[in-house]
Amino acid sequence: MKKEGFVNVILLIFSFFMLYMVNQLPATNATQELGPGFFPKLILYAIIAFNILQLLILFFSKKQDDSSESEFRFGRFLIMTGIMAAYVFSLYFIDYKIGTFLLIFSLMVLLGVKSYKMLFSVTVLSVGAIYLLFEIVLNVHI
Repeated sequence: MKKEGFVNVILLIFSFFMLYMVNQLPATNATQELGPGFFPKLILYAIIAFNILQLLILFFSKKQDDSSESEFRFGRFLIMTGIMAAYVFSLYFIDYKIGTFLLIFSLMVLLGVKSYKMLFSVTVLSVGAIYLLFEIVLNVHI
């Protein structure tokens, strides 16, 4: 199996675990239409569907492209996963704006963005948009 397939299997296992955890949320009551688990379940089902689709595409693809440009870098995937896990754990200690800035910046550097202007502008705009959407528009204070 191709390395991409292993990543899809890992994501499927993680998604099913998260689906199990979301099913532990309280059930909806008479005043709620969708309940607290609706949106996480929707996202998880989409992730599962896309992972299964990707596995089917990988399984039925006959093309074996071993060029270095299209080569999958499993180490980079693990580093990205570690950075995202560190982000989640760091939210307990630092403000989400700082943590999100560091997350986006570090992922962009890892993906090979070299322009400092691009790094800082995308990062600042992303954090600003998240702040504007959640704290100003939706009035969700984190």
